[in-house]
Amino acid sequence: MPYDDPDATDPMTLHGVAVETDDPDAARNMADCFIEELVRLGFDAPRIREVFLDERFAGPAMATRQLGMETVEKLIDFHLRIRGPRMGRSFVNRRADGAIELPVL
Repeated sequence: MPYDDPDATDPMTLHGVAVETDDPDAARNMADCFIEELVRLGFDAPRIREVFLDERFAGPAMATRQLGMETVEKLIDFHLRIRGPRMGRSFVNRRADGAIELPVL
């Protein structure tokens, strides 16, 4: 299969989907999931804040714009309290330019 001609039947092809919702809690639930995953990866609070303030991470940045940083901070604190810090177990790299690089799983 040519590189620029993806097969529509290939289950490994990445597809982005926009989902519209009238649920006012949708952004909060999304932020909650992002934070939980980052805590499980070993991020501490400052690194999680960095992700939510970085416009290159579209979902977390959108959640910050919709919810405000105060709400995001409360969610970060909540997840760190219940899951605890896992420093030293992070699978995340920081590039020379300071950007965060997540692994491809």
